[in-house]
Amino acid sequence: MIAALAPNPATRGFTSHSGSCTVHCNGAQMRAHCRDQVTIVKVAGDIDVLNIDRFYDYTRRFVGEAPGLILDLSEVDFLCASSISVLIKLDNDCRTAGTQWAIVGSLTVRRLLHIGDPSDALPTASSERQALNTVFAQRQASLATS
Repeated sequence: MIAALAPNPATRGFTSHSGSCTVHCNGAQMRAHCRDQVTIVKVAGDIDVLNIDRFYDYTRRFVGEAPGLILDLSEVDFLCASSISVLIKLDNDCRTAGTQWAIVGSLTVRRLLHIGDPSDALPTASSERQALNTVFAQRQASLATS
């Protein structure tokens, strides 16, 4: 089942067009929906110093809302270097909340992750389907160890 999640109107600094669940934020478009108990946050455009904090705030609000989170950056054209620390912060947020998660990246994102995360600590996937499988596998492993 796929259901749209409407943007939180109380979140400051975001604008959305009437009737749309897409949030427009200084060159990035962000949208969230649920699928199989996993929140999928899709981002397109550029993530830079003008919107990195808003990108984090938008994504962070879905941590803990569902057992899984997929951050789909496959349509991101530019990702600033400081995004690595933001993604590591999201990783820590997910671990603390018990949310299993994965990142789907465009070529640009994968290149930056290769440089900024050489130990592959961040959970990545090549497609949304693979990310769903990764999140489900993480959940099964977590349940098996509890």
